[in-house]
Formats: sequence, C-alpha cells, structure tokens
Amino acid sequence: MQRRHALLGATAVLSGLTGCIGSFTSTVSLREVTIELRNPDDRARTFHYALETEDGMMDWESHRVDPDSDEEVTVTLDKIISPVALHGAVKDFAGSVNILGVDDLEEDYCLRFHFWSSHPSDERPQMALVADIEC
Repeated sequence: MQRRHALLGATAVLSGLTGCIGSFTSTVSLREVTIELRNPDDRARTFHYALETEDGMMDWESHRVDPDSDEEVTVTLDKIISPVALHGAVKDFAGSVNILGVDDLEEDYCLRFHFWSSHPSDERPQMALVADIEC
C-alpha cells in the first residue's frame, strides 16, 4: 500500500489554540483516530479528549494512564465525518490541534495523535498530529 503524507496540524503548547478552521470537503472518509497518551510523570494522570467535526463536538472521553506509561486509545467512527480538530486536557493544560490538509486525499484515511502530559524537550504538556495518515 502506498503511503500518503500530508501536512496535518501543529503542536499546541500550554496556551492552546482556539477557533475553527473553514469547512473541508472530501469524497473520502476518516476511518479511525488513534491517540497515543504518554505519561512520563511519577503519578497517574487522566487525559480528556474530544474530536470536533463539521457537525460539532463529539462526546468527551477520559482515560487514566499509569505513571511512566504510554497507552493508545482508538476513536472508531460509525459514520462519515469531516474532522476539524482534536481537543484535549490533562493536568492544568487545555489545547487543540487543528486538522489540515486532508481535503486532497484520494483514499480513506486514519489520523494519529500524540498527547503528552509532559514532553521530554520542555516538560510541558503537548498535543501533536502525526503527518503519516496511513491506516
């Protein structure tokens, strides 16, 4: 299977990003969203996340991650949606990652996010959308 790459997002650090991007139209569909939750801290953390679509915000989900652990969660979709952003909160951090560049895709795709309670480079929470969109 050929790999598809697209510039999909940016990193949100502490201040978070607000607002929505314009509508995007596509004949392909988002199959699933995978979020890698990383907790390098010495105590358990609860991550909260929600996918925003053109139709509005999906339900917020929560997942507790043990100390010094990584876990993946998958958001499966039962209908075709147009993704706009992933929102998240952990500790005193709240941020968003906008989803850009998927309107030029020619086949169904998946999105993969990283969500850290403490990033190794600056020890602050971060969210990022991985550019590789292959399922």
